[in-house]
Amino acid sequence: MTLLDLNEGETAVIQSINMDKLPKPMLTELLELGFFPGAKILLKTKSVILGKLICTLGGTTIGLRMKDGEAILLKTT
Repeated sequence: MTLLDLNEGETAVIQSINMDKLPKPMLTELLELGFFPGAKILLKTKSVILGKLICTLGGTTIGLRMKDGEAILLKTT
């Protein structure tokens, strides 16, 4: 399951990040923002039209491209 599979308002735990789907600078940025295994994430908004995901992680609201959300593997809580 990836971040794209969550519905708005659902929470999950990050299991891993698929490094093959991200350029190295984006992987580094995600890790700096707290996207690491074991972190709890809430999907607030999914906008297919804009291609964006708005999520909350560690008390911070973060916007991601849907393409980057495909690389974040989750397990449900």
